[in-house]
Amino acid sequence: MVYTQHDWIRAVSKLTELTSKQQIKWDLTHEYDDVSNEKVDKAYEAKHQKNRYVVKQVQRQEWYDAEPEDFVWNGPYYSLEIYQRISPIREDLVTTAPSIPIVRELFNKVQSLHVYQLGVLDDLLKSDESN
Repeated sequence: MVYTQHDWIRAVSKLTELTSKQQIKWDLTHEYDDVSNEKVDKAYEAKHQKNRYVVKQVQRQEWYDAEPEDFVWNGPYYSLEIYQRISPIREDLVTTAPSIPIVRELFNKVQSLHVYQLGVLDDLLKSDESN
């Protein structure tokens, strides 16, 4: 058996739900597998049970001609990677979610929650309330 697209949608929905309820904590990360034709804009990680999840916003290199310098960066694209610890000192990328729109929704939820937790608007909102 293999996981279907419906399974992936349910699983990412569950991650989004856990994120909304703040039952898992996401942090910025730079620990993920590098892909040669991708440039990571931002990535967040969360640990839940035996997995580490990394949701990323990336740009992908696409060539429009045969020369090595004839490319553009397109995006944003979104990906969800799942890692598992295979030994006390080693962790491997187990799988990457298929390209489904709900991964973008998860990234946006994670990013919004992270910005809120940083309190980036707090000073502006407090000064408005005191008037």
